[in-house]
Amino acid sequence: MKIAATLVAVAGLSAAASAQTATVESITDFSVHNVGENLGGFFGNIFTRNADDGRFQVNGRDPNPASRVLGLWSIFNIDGGSLFANPISDLDSVRINLPPATPRNPGTIVPSFSDAGNLQVFYTTDQRDVLDSSNGFDWIDSDPSGLGNQFSDLTQLGEVNLPAGDPTAFFDIALSGTVQSDMISAINNGELVRFIFTTSTVGLASNWGLGVPSDSTTLPIEGDAATVQFVVPSPAGAAVLGLGGLVALRRRRA
Repeated sequence: MKIAATLVAVAGLSAAASAQTATVESITDFSVHNVGENLGGFFGNIFTRNADDGRFQVNGRDPNPASRVLGLWSIFNIDGGSLFANPISDLDSVRINLPPATPRNPGTIVPSFSDAGNLQVFYTTDQRDVLDSSNGFDWIDSDPSGLGNQFSDLTQLGEVNLPAGDPTAFFDIALSGTVQSDMISAINNGELVRFIFTTSTVGLASNWGLGVPSDSTTLPIEGDAATVQFVVPSPAGAAVLGLGGLVALRRRRA
């Protein structure tokens, strides 16, 4: 994990204000889990995976047998207690960078993206293990995003539109209200800080890097690590929060 101090220019002030940041990387610092539909039959109907090499996936369910895509969402599990050496009283923003995963060998059957579409990021305080079958996590067919009401709480933090090809997805999320206070509490109490990635685009199939290449000969995929940066403002910087554009937060509870 990387914790660094950086300088952030604050509009309207004659000098830059110092902000503390903590940046974590997939696999090295936090786990990534995939949950969604499976092939059925011998394989069962629910797919769960601890994504630890090659890629993690976000797919939009397409039930059409001619173009069947299995719905999959992913979740980042970040240990809040590992982010800062001391308790924090404020949290300005979170920046998430998702590099694409691409085939190591040209001509393989696994593309990075099959089509353009949206990528959504949600926050939840739910601490349950999504890989534990007794918790019942799945892709919910009645919800285009596949998430439904299976989490105790869920807040959409942002959405980006992905072009076809090999884009990098970046979210710069200004925090406020309940999400901000919940995230500060999770960090100070050593709980998981959890971000969920999904899509409501039918048929979108995407592969995102983990920083660890796959050793598979069938799916030889690699990509840079996903990163999440937490920004704690300086006291001076906190006084002018809200000058920039804020991401609208949409919260729903089960």
